[in-house]
Amino acid sequence: MVKINVVLVRTKYSSNIGAAARAMANMGGSRLILVDPKTDINSKAKQGAASAQEPLQQATSYSSWEDFYRAEGDGIRIAFSRRGGKRRPLIPLRPLMKRLSSDHQSDLANKPIYLIFGPEDHGLNADDMAFVNYCSSLPTYGKFASLNLSQAVLLAIFITAEELMGDSDDTKTWQSQELDTRVSEKQMVFPDQSIRQWLEAMGFDIEARKASAYITLKRLLLQNLPTENELMVLEAILQQNIRKLLDGKSNEAGVDHHPTDH
Repeated sequence: MVKINVVLVRTKYSSNIGAAARAMANMGGSRLILVDPKTDINSKAKQGAASAQEPLQQATSYSSWEDFYRAEGDGIRIAFSRRGGKRRPLIPLRPLMKRLSSDHQSDLANKPIYLIFGPEDHGLNADDMAFVNYCSSLPTYGKFASLNLSQAVLLAIFITAEELMGDSDDTKTWQSQELDTRVSEKQMVFPDQSIRQWLEAMGFDIEARKASAYITLKRLLLQNLPTENELMVLEAILQQNIRKLLDGKSNEAGVDHHPTDH
């Protein structure tokens, strides 16, 4: 299992270290690492961590980046910032993790991931960025885009773990079972043949082109995941409509539109 480590750089407030430790415990972070911290792990940090004291007790502290790399060695280092640049563009975390999962599977299997967060006031600077592999950003959808430190830690671990676990056997099995269940439910009652008959009765050539009326209707129904009861109701509506259309055509065929003169 990939180890997701959290690195806090020049953190100013001990309560934020504690809250970050709690976020790690929530989301399964492996190690808490402090680089040049500007505060201690004191009572406020312990209070902020609540019952998640283990990350604090096992935290590692380095006085500089040089000490960090001398001790930690190799790994995938992802720094978070709201400011990108021409030489180091910001890559949103989820697309970044998808890329890493696709292109660097062996690295992910053998190297720890370091999620790196800067100080509370101005974040990471250019010198900090010289020590990282990737510069990333976290999603926010409201008007206020600034996350506090513990929120950023929690969200970053969540996205990273979710993307990494997306290829796990357990997740694949669950997804496969869920998909099989939905498909089997639809195959029991999905009015596929009735849709074809209805469209043909309406005069549509359902084989005319790829984006046919039949394909479009079927896609709309499947995308909205109708319930079994809703599909049964639709089946009844289609069958009744088909009968009326066919009856109408039969009546038209029986009418002489061009009577002969008597």
